[in-house]
Amino acid sequence: MDMTVLAGKLFPAVTDDMLPCGGIRYYAQSDITCYVLRGSSGDLLIDTGMPQVFGGLKRWLAQFDVRYVLLTHAHADHDWNAAKLQKAGKLLLLCDRDRTLRQNYMSQRVQPTLPKYRLRNYTQWVNGSLFRSPRYEADLYFSAKDSGLLRRLGIDAAVLPLPGHTYGSVGVMQGGVLYCGDAFTGLWKRPDITPHAVSVKCMRRSLERIVKLAPEWLACGHGLPMRFAEARPVIEAYLRADAET
Repeated sequence: MDMTVLAGKLFPAVTDDMLPCGGIRYYAQSDITCYVLRGSSGDLLIDTGMPQVFGGLKRWLAQFDVRYVLLTHAHADHDWNAAKLQKAGKLLLLCDRDRTLRQNYMSQRVQPTLPKYRLRNYTQWVNGSLFRSPRYEADLYFSAKDSGLLRRLGIDAAVLPLPGHTYGSVGVMQGGVLYCGDAFTGLWKRPDITPHAVSVKCMRRSLERIVKLAPEWLACGHGLPMRFAEARPVIEAYLRADAET
């Protein structure tokens, strides 16, 4: 059986055509979600997923004119297909603080964000060391403070620094939608705190920023887009528990 067909059977995909979420364009498969933003000079893909995602993602992207790929951070489940897309002529954008993280997971050693994730954190160290995405060099390494980067490329959106999960983690804000990468997650089909962070302190500050922004939607790197009203109580409880300890 063709591996793309097998991947589709084992990891069924969900798209914005199947389940609309506030006009957000997304492709979700294997608990990984990628997004497209339209632009006047070409469209932007946010994150690229793992190998089993690529076949279906490529077919879904045929309806768009993707010229740019922004990686919210340089973990393998977000950048595995970056090299393939770059070879196809797409320009890769990555925050300069994650430049040394590419194919080098332990260069930013993560820690659990909650006690319940301690065991999972050890497995992340192992998996991160064993599974490395194909090598690539971003076409543009940008500063997380360069909020106007995307507008210069014809995309009406702003880059936001959301460090914590990695030092170079960024989000993209467009209208009432915050594409937040792994600053927050819907990994288990429910709003939850991301299990791992290179800096829990930085991650909490990023969560505080998200609360202040109060977008209508959170488009996470794992799980389907969710209304911020669903995520807010989870974030605030986490921040409140931290303040009380």
